[in-house]
Amino acid sequence: MKIQNTKLFYNKLLIKKYDKNVDLFLSDICSIESIFWDCCRDFSKEILRKNESWRWLSFRVDDFAINIERNMIKKLEKWSKKGSLSKIIQCLESTINWLFDRYVNLLKNLFDPRYLTHLKTSHIIDIDDCEIIENSEIEKEIILTDFAKFNESKKTIILKKVWDESSFDIDFNICDMQNLCKKYGAPPPESFLDLSYEKNYKLEQAKNGHSQLVFVFE
Repeated sequence: MKIQNTKLFYNKLLIKKYDKNVDLFLSDICSIESIFWDCCRDFSKEILRKNESWRWLSFRVDDFAINIERNMIKKLEKWSKKGSLSKIIQCLESTINWLFDRYVNLLKNLFDPRYLTHLKTSHIIDIDDCEIIENSEIEKEIILTDFAKFNESKKTIILKKVWDESSFDIDFNICDMQNLCKKYGAPPPESFLDLSYEKNYKLEQAKNGHSQLVFVFE
């Protein structure tokens, strides 16, 4: 099921679950195992995905979520007695919405240079979990600029993974890989890829009018 508005959807479920009891809700979410934190993750992914500047973070929410959740649990009591939350805490719906929004803001703050503890964008690149995702051109450039700073060994690990995961991508071939290596200072693909076989497939039009992949065995 695709949820178009996670805030509204989860709000209704949580209000029903806790029968509008704010104290019970706050007590329950003091546990890191509370389902509420899963709701926060889903909500964050939806909100961040809608913002071009933060879309890349929507794919990495789970990587940073546990730290956000532990931080929020520590501050729950303080927030409940002071500040904006204390003014709306009598209403469960408003409390849930406030915590949802706070969760997203804390995720963004992780990469806001105005905060001393902020992380640099290079932290989002994980060699063991390199992903190719549809991003804005600015975001792609940030990631590739950081990639260019890696040593040759790290570059070849990532590029080999990119090649292996593009097995069925008819728009990505050895020429594209050679250009990537040349542009970002990586060794030539022949030095770290097994090119004894080519991507042996082509597109053909099926009887129903749609295109389909056809594998060629020689």
